[in-house]
Amino acid sequence: MVVGILDILPTWLIALGVMGLIFVALEVGFRLSHRRPGLDEASALQASVLGLVALLLSFSFSMAEERFSQRRDLVVKEANAIGTLYLRSGFLPEPTRTEMRSRLRRYVDLRLEAYMAVGDRERFNQLRDEADQIQGKLWSALDAIVLQQPTGVQTLVTQGLNDVIDVSADRLSAARNLIPDTIFVLLLVGVLGSGLLLGYQPETHSRAWICWTVFAVMLTAVMFTLLDLDLPDRGRIRTSQQPLVDLRRQMEALP
Repeated sequence: MVVGILDILPTWLIALGVMGLIFVALEVGFRLSHRRPGLDEASALQASVLGLVALLLSFSFSMAEERFSQRRDLVVKEANAIGTLYLRSGFLPEPTRTEMRSRLRRYVDLRLEAYMAVGDRERFNQLRDEADQIQGKLWSALDAIVLQQPTGVQTLVTQGLNDVIDVSADRLSAARNLIPDTIFVLLLVGVLGSGLLLGYQPETHSRAWICWTVFAVMLTAVMFTLLDLDLPDRGRIRTSQQPLVDLRRQMEALP
């Protein structure tokens, strides 16, 4: 649901909408405090709800950071797997050796291009399909000669190709492993509820605009930083692809 909304509306517009809802909740709470005063437990409720929101944010950030770290580690793992296969392909006879290394260089290029095009679903799927085709061609090229090679070479090269295929599937799965939408709904409900209670001030007839603004801006910023961290194809917090960039440079040195 969250990803679907982001596909329709830009992030900044959704952030403004959430901030507007927080101000609405604050205003509703303020008006209720003068129409129906006498809620003696308002302060205790404010502390309880804000504590619950803080707990949810802490829990959500922990989940998002764990997923972000997993995606970052998988980039390193993929670079190592491709680099290992690239070196082990040197055990194979020509022309298979040159063919596999050429396809592996193109494969790395596709993986990097797919990362840059992740916001364009159609282009991303095209690049992913081409990368999958290269995996199939690598397997076919190896299958044609593997039985003619010594057992040790068979094991090393076959295992290396299996690792490349497996880690690509792991990266795709990790990119789809997001925080459940229920968590974001609970956060929004908790934030609006705390705004309602924070605006409930029967003892004063003036709105605390400075406090309201700080409250709305801070909570909106925290929520969308969390969203930015969780979604690999949105915002400014992105997984570094430097290991693959370094690998591509090393491949040029060892054609």
